[in-house]
Amino acid sequence: MSEERVVQCGSHGSRRAAFVCQHLVRGSGLGFFVPDVPEEDLQAWCSECEEVRLKFDGWHEESEKFARITLICDMCFECARERNTS
Repeated sequence: MSEERVVQCGSHGSRRAAFVCQHLVRGSGLGFFVPDVPEEDLQAWCSECEEVRLKFDGWHEESEKFARITLICDMCFECARERNTS
């Protein structure tokens, strides 16, 4: 079992690391996609990133460039989930 990644969040302190597309960081109502197979790290991306990911048949240079994956904490991840699935 690997060690859990930790991030220092300005709002929540020392928390578990999570990774989201740039759009989910502050967006709302954008959709919220997570990997079909759960990863050790929390990961999510919006509907628009999902369309680009499917167009390029997965995560590749172009789809990753569009998503610009951003590091946040697990609590911010849950806030993003709530904002983007409502």
